[in-house]
Amino acid sequence: MPVKKGRFIVLEGIDGAGTTTQLHRVRAALEARGERVLATCEPTDLPIGASIRSVLRGDLAPPPHDSIALLFAADRLDHLAREIQPALADGVHVLCDRYLGSSLAYQGSHCDQAWVAQINSHARLPDLTFYVRVSAETAVQRIGLRDGERRELFERKDTLERIAAAYDKVYGVTGEAMLDSIVVDGEQPADEVFYQLMLSLKAESSFWPT
Repeated sequence: MPVKKGRFIVLEGIDGAGTTTQLHRVRAALEARGERVLATCEPTDLPIGASIRSVLRGDLAPPPHDSIALLFAADRLDHLAREIQPALADGVHVLCDRYLGSSLAYQGSHCDQAWVAQINSHARLPDLTFYVRVSAETAVQRIGLRDGERRELFERKDTLERIAAAYDKVYGVTGEAMLDSIVVDGEQPADEVFYQLMLSLKAESSFWPT
């Protein structure tokens, strides 16, 4: 009997949107139903992703924005080859915290967005994307509550405002969407955001086997 293919589900949003928290809650809910799940993120902990994280933390001097965009694209293809595609082929659902949309929003707000899309053109599209939408003001407040964490490269209010506007364009909140998504109001309490995510998953029968 052939192994059913896993589904590739992505959560997107600016820093402070709560995507990491929600990803782990969704993973736990799926696992409670007996589903096999891989929870992962970008940038990854793989060699290229580790270099990106060093830049974001300020451990290394930041290279030009086009170089950062190339690093993210390379990390994504490495991620797909090493982890995502093998898991999906084995029938494991993959939940990813940030993916292609983040490059179009973050790097696309500093570089030519069409070029960012081009260098990511070999990356497969997710089966389902949730865009957890919050304002820069809310994001900064939440980031400020994190204990003992240094601010990363993009975690400033003016930067987050620009990236939030770019995300809105990518996912069609303003203008024509570049990528498909289900937009979720991330300003709501975390429990309500989780409820909306699960409600949407249940509506997608292919993600919620009976």
